[in-house]
Amino acid sequence: MRILYLSLSYIPSRRASSVQVMKMCAAMARLGHEVVLVAKDGRSAKGGDDFAFYGVERCFRLEKLPRPRARGGSAVYAAAMARQVAAYRRWADLVYCRDPLGGAMAALVGLPLVFEAHGPPAGRLQRAMWQRMVTSRRFVAMVAISEGLRRELDALGLLPAAPCLVAHDAADPPALSSTVVPRPVGRPPRIGYVGSLYRGRGVDLVLELARLMPDCQFDLVGGLERDLQQWRESGPPANAVFHGFHPPSRLNEFYARFDAVLMPYSRDGVVGPAGLRDTSRWASPMKMFEYMASGVPLVSSDLPVLQEVLRPGENAFIAAADDAGEWVEKLRLLLGDDELRCRLARTAQEDLVRGYSWDARARHVFSLLPIAGSSTAGASAAGPS
Repeated sequence: MRILYLSLSYIPSRRASSVQVMKMCAAMARLGHEVVLVAKDGRSAKGGDDFAFYGVERCFRLEKLPRPRARGGSAVYAAAMARQVAAYRRWADLVYCRDPLGGAMAALVGLPLVFEAHGPPAGRLQRAMWQRMVTSRRFVAMVAISEGLRRELDALGLLPAAPCLVAHDAADPPALSSTVVPRPVGRPPRIGYVGSLYRGRGVDLVLELARLMPDCQFDLVGGLERDLQQWRESGPPANAVFHGFHPPSRLNEFYARFDAVLMPYSRDGVVGPAGLRDTSRWASPMKMFEYMASGVPLVSSDLPVLQEVLRPGENAFIAAADDAGEWVEKLRLLLGDDELRCRLARTAQEDLVRGYSWDARARHVFSLLPIAGSSTAGASAAGPS
């Protein structure tokens, strides 16, 4: 099929949403679909290669549109996206998006639409766009990122009449070089955290663990400059090292040094970058799948939604989100048992390859869509020039 992916993400950017969009477009293209991604232009003055930034092959077309930072920029971008939808209307067999704005535009012009839900609509405007797209006669299916989200949407009366599929987020499969093999624990042991540093991400727990385990080094990779400055000014222990942001294509360099990785989400108050709402009931964080692919054993907090994927004692250790002592106990068990570390990490990698790689995710979604796999609507194989 010829797929038009409409996104509100800046490309490039540090947001996980932009990584997810780029990875999913590449996976669709590897399935044999022709993909055009429309996104906001996040290019800095220094330039660079967007595909290399994300570690994604150049197998789909990327169309970046201006989104001025000044007031009214959202309207400017929306108008530019509408023009692109009109330009590709006769070319596209399907619109795929994860933002209600793109979905509403596709519904307006009558294009077949698959919407990927990452949370319920926020506010009246999003609810109006949501209602417009899911009631469109060309609405094909909704993809929910977790069973927790599917239940949430059902409880709110927001599920469409069309099918709703569950497809968790994903990660790249491990390279051959990262296959799990027994290796000695580092000196000092290194415990890794990769991700954002804002509220609800568990950074305070990581720093508490660093104080309780002074013989280990705790490496925190990621974060905006303002968040980094706040944590550095808060008086963290000397064995907690903030490395700042590194592009997705470089993260394997850090994983190769870690003896364990942490996913310390709090039981509630897990918020996105805007800090507007709690996502702890339905989140499917890409970090979880990147950890599973890394070949490093994972200790995660006990959010029920995470245990749709994680199996305690099989592919991860689970610890109570509010019990630092239990986290220390689980980490000490891992650091003291080579066979246990390898078993948990190897099982996680096998689970990732089998069901949670980007290619596996794309195959799962497209195998369940109630549409034909051949092109029927396009007038031009090349699309607009």
